[in-house]
Amino acid sequence: MLRTRRTPKDRAAFPTELPSGLRIPAGVSPETYASHRDVLSVLLLRFMTSRLRAMYQAYDGDLTLCLVLGEIASRNTERFYDERRGYQPASFNGQKQYLPCNALSISDVTGIPRETVRRKLAKLVDLGWIEKTPDDMYVITDRIGTVFAAFDDSQTYDLMRTSDQIKNVLQS
Repeated sequence: MLRTRRTPKDRAAFPTELPSGLRIPAGVSPETYASHRDVLSVLLLRFMTSRLRAMYQAYDGDLTLCLVLGEIASRNTERFYDERRGYQPASFNGQKQYLPCNALSISDVTGIPRETVRRKLAKLVDLGWIEKTPDDMYVITDRIGTVFAAFDDSQTYDLMRTSDQIKNVLQS
């Protein structure tokens, strides 16, 4: 388990030391991983900075809105793929089976104040990217698939490219 340090102003947990059981990809020796850690760090830094920049631009600087939408979409679609079962169909009897979530659960997971989450939810509803259920829960709409198609394709390409770079470093 990562140890974290929290301060009243920083609700997000930031790792302060490495986990005791370092997870290394199958087929890579701990020595190889350790000897390339600096290059791996640079590749990860470039990938993450590029992703954050793209999200910042796509959401007009509102990374909180991005995070709230991402949490909703992740929760809604979590049953469609898991590591044990793999891909699962997105619909049952022609109906999409999303797992809805509410403002409190988003606030709890992200550390974003509940009132801020509620304002972001209202904005996302206005944009037509999510909808509110009769039970005060939220689900993504089909519109985000259209709105974010090119963005997602670009992100996927960059992820795969970075993955190839990491693989090349670890095989050298």
